[in-house]
Amino acid sequence: MKEKPMSKEELAALKERLAKRTREEMEREWADPKFREDYAAWEREYRATVALYRARQEANLTQAELAKRMKIPRANVSRIENGQNVTFATFARYLRACGFDFSLRIFPMGKAKRDTINAGAFALA
Repeated sequence: MKEKPMSKEELAALKERLAKRTREEMEREWADPKFREDYAAWEREYRATVALYRARQEANLTQAELAKRMKIPRANVSRIENGQNVTFATFARYLRACGFDFSLRIFPMGKAKRDTINAGAFALA
């Protein structure tokens, strides 16, 4: 089953909710399975975009230079780094344009404590 990415509005609402909570509210939120699920989805997306950004930085490329390598507008590089509609193919193409390859760890849901996204030398666990 494919996980539906959060919309910009849903992500903004989650960030706002996280920023304005007290300790008691945090405890209530974390007790809510839906909140934990939403947070886990956001965290996976965030880790992936951090891996992309770090790969570009490690390659000493500006967004404009990377855009030229990928043959896309610079604004699209920014969108990719912000996690907007990033497909698996785009993720791979971006990393390869930075001179990196990657591996993906796949496992049954609930069987591992954390997802692992590897981007070359950047293992995010």
